[in-house]
Amino acid sequence: MKIGLFGGAFDPFHNGHLAICRAAVSTAGLDRLIVIPTYKAPHKDGFSAGYDDRCRMVELALAGTGAEVSRYEGERGGISYSAVTVEDFRRRFPEDELYFLIGSDSYRDIESWYQPERITAAATLLVFPRGGVEIAVRPHAQAVDMEPVRVSSTEIRTLLKYGGDPEKYMPKAVYKYIKENNLYE
Repeated sequence: MKIGLFGGAFDPFHNGHLAICRAAVSTAGLDRLIVIPTYKAPHKDGFSAGYDDRCRMVELALAGTGAEVSRYEGERGGISYSAVTVEDFRRRFPEDELYFLIGSDSYRDIESWYQPERITAAATLLVFPRGGVEIAVRPHAQAVDMEPVRVSSTEIRTLLKYGGDPEKYMPKAVYKYIKENNLYE
């Protein structure tokens, strides 16, 4: 079985994230896609929305897609290192092909991550175009050819904070959840 792992802050989850999920399944032929919201990022002081809210937004966005949300990092607690997460999923699925989804901007900087060699030893990287960063893949990685969606969570949070309308950049259920729960205001 081919299993994809897609970790991130998802603060909030938007159409770019959804496009990556769809491209991963269609391009890599994934049988299963597990989306893993970050509990505590090693490179950030915190998130604008709480962990439970971010997980709920991902659940709403992925409803009916066949992808699933894992609260693994929240249950584990502490800092969410991708190396630890990928290795733990490798142990859970020892006979399966494991893929780790990553944007080209993050891939460019992966050597600065916590023990990146552990990630590439446990999974093949699927690298997606993001932020105008060219993809020049190395061993243990595959570039995914897709049209990037030009939106970021930072832009969405800024629009919400200053009264803009980012509804077109995210699944309707996510936008509705944000408004109902007064997130990012």
